[in-house]
Amino acid sequence: MMQWIALLAGMTVALVVQVAQAQGYARPELLIETEELARILDQKHLRLVDAGDGATYRRAHLPGAVNIPYLELSRIDERRGTGQPTSNFEAERIFGGAGIEAGTLVVVYDGGEGAPATGVWFVLDFFGHQRVRVLNGGFRKWLKEGRPVTQAVPVIERKKFVPSPQPEKIVTRDWVRRNLGAKGVVFADTRSFNEYIGREQPPGAARGGHIPGAIHLEWTNFSADTASFKGAAEIEAALKARGIKRETQVVTYCQGGLGRSTDVAFAMKLIGWDKVVEYPGSWEEWSADPRLPLEK
Repeated sequence: MMQWIALLAGMTVALVVQVAQAQGYARPELLIETEELARILDQKHLRLVDAGDGATYRRAHLPGAVNIPYLELSRIDERRGTGQPTSNFEAERIFGGAGIEAGTLVVVYDGGEGAPATGVWFVLDFFGHQRVRVLNGGFRKWLKEGRPVTQAVPVIERKKFVPSPQPEKIVTRDWVRRNLGAKGVVFADTRSFNEYIGREQPPGAARGGHIPGAIHLEWTNFSADTASFKGAAEIEAALKARGIKRETQVVTYCQGGLGRSTDVAFAMKLIGWDKVVEYPGSWEEWSADPRLPLEK
């Protein structure tokens, strides 16, 4: 009997590896499939993070998951133009309170849309925590497969999270202004087309439109019908269709700096395209300054 269990476990691991290889990702370790997560769910140094809002978390979540709404990690200071996702103090408080320390394997998920999970992934990565994986397909895929969920909120022991900001992974408002029209730099607006052309002006946007010269690269281009990420070939094709090559310096932005833009950055990292940075201030910060130019 034990031999059959071991054989089945081995087949499951092989299947997970084959799925990653079949997608052609350069960095498959950034993702985790539902099969693999189910196998390691009781691992001691694992921390599951639900990146959705509190209401969806209270309805149901993965066993042992804590809730860190991704929008709570965004801190936009229009006056200073700093654009850092959140402060060192807040990062230490939030992530430490979630039981995350050096060595913790963090698996982030959302409803299946991808944007919230990659928002948390980006902030953890910015603060130097490398062991972060995004659940491919999110809660939607997990639930569809009949895997366990709960409403129980776990009791978490606070850990010491030590922020180590990596400013090279972001750009500020002033950097964007200085590099408008710079050769080899592409600003990628990852919002909807109607937001891009200024037809829609969501809350937080003082003006409608986009950063001058920015291309429209909507974040939904990188998700498959199952809410999982598309394969490497499809991601690369979507980038090249907008004139982006591996050597292009890409600056992604959205409305508030986390979510849609981080989804595109994550997809690029997944296929090994590293020349991508975030503009965390994004359109909320840029549109708030009437001295800054825009296009529609």
